[in-house]
Amino acid sequence: IPALLVGCTVILKPSEETPLSALLFGKLIHMAGFPSGVFQLVNGYGPGHVGEWLASHPGIDMVSFTGSTRAGKQISATAAPTLKRVSLEMGGKGAN
Repeated sequence: IPALLVGCTVILKPSEETPLSALLFGKLIHMAGFPSGVFQLVNGYGPGHVGEWLASHPGIDMVSFTGSTRAGKQISATAAPTLKRVSLEMGGKGAN
């Protein structure tokens, strides 16, 4: 939300296991009247698919991730060649 409030565009790729809350968030963004294209929602798998493409794409300036340490390490390694900023919140009290 802070990125949207300061005028940045955002691409949200939710976990493939829990996409419904992101779909609701996207609907709320639309209902709030944000301009078209400011918020993009992309569903799909992470490694080897959408998540990897987002982390490695040179047109994306920053990746923020909350989730497992394993996935965070992979995102950091994938994003490193593009020198993009990466913010990770990993581990903690996960359900598993």
